[in-house]
Amino acid sequence: MAFRVKRKSREVDEIPLASTSDIAFLLIVFFLAASALLELRGVQMPLPVKDAPPMQILKENVFKIGIAPDGGFSHDGTAYELPELGEVIAEQFKANSELVVVVRAHAEAPAQAIPEIVKLLQDLQIVRVSIGMDPKSAGAKR
Repeated sequence: MAFRVKRKSREVDEIPLASTSDIAFLLIVFFLAASALLELRGVQMPLPVKDAPPMQILKENVFKIGIAPDGGFSHDGTAYELPELGEVIAEQFKANSELVVVVRAHAEAPAQAIPEIVKLLQDLQIVRVSIGMDPKSAGAKR
């Protein structure tokens, strides 16, 4: 007599994915809420008005600042630390309220030098500022 062995049909093992969409939705909500709490702080500067005519600036109203490749600041060929430069700018601004500060950075100057000088100018309440790269060093960074 032969016995018949009944084979049980096996179900394929699967990972239940019913709650995956719920988890994805909660993650999206979490990251949206977290990103709303981030406060990006930058340097606020007034930008020129669109289609405004070019400004005419007298040479005596221009205060030029250079930023060297090592991050040092200079004015009229004299090197200054940032606090000393702030004092010089403050004196010039008291004497001339039409002062325009022109900042020219060397192409190899560290990136944090620009926000440092802009913060200093904001503290001195100087809003007439021009920032650019030193044209002599434009070909140096490649």
